[in-house]
Amino acid sequence: MRMTSLPGGAGVRSPQPSRRAKARGATLLLLLLLATPHVCAQPRYALSGDAYAVFAQWMTTSCVGDDAQAWRERLLRQRAALLPAFRRALADGPPEDMIAPIRKAADVRYRALAAFPLADYRIVGVPPQDVARLARMPRQAFVDDQVARFVTGYKSNAIAALAVIGDAPTRAALARLALRRDDPLAIAATEGLRALDRR
Repeated sequence: MRMTSLPGGAGVRSPQPSRRAKARGATLLLLLLLATPHVCAQPRYALSGDAYAVFAQWMTTSCVGDDAQAWRERLLRQRAALLPAFRRALADGPPEDMIAPIRKAADVRYRALAAFPLADYRIVGVPPQDVARLARMPRQAFVDDQVARFVTGYKSNAIAALAVIGDAPTRAALARLALRRDDPLAIAATEGLRALDRR
């Protein structure tokens, strides 16, 4: 038995855990420790190390420029693994751990804009109504807009990859998306279809 102190110096005996309970606790802890690194180390969509490296870099690239041919070769080399991953990225969008910092940065940017004395400056190149709309925009609407832009960019990257490695079902999916004129991804889908047709 173990003594537990209470305020005022009084003590209460509390039962010690049995050996069996200690063994169960140790086994559970060991299983948790063994399982946790495995779970944390799983790349998105269970891609292999090389395929995941290509996927992750592509999804955060804003312009391939002169590296277009090298990117094409990298994507085609890992096509079997990447095709379903890019399809799911288009359907799922970015994971929350990528969205959270975008949301936080947008909140910081909104606060900076809200404190900026717009009336003291003459702004050129932006219609006055757009400046006024930005000044009136509520914080949450601003943050949501920035997150939506990031999600659209992420999904557009998935479409661009599918335009390189896509197949007939991919083409059908992009054709359906291209018909949604109110969807910000419709333009990317249309461009993706043109790229597939040029292959």
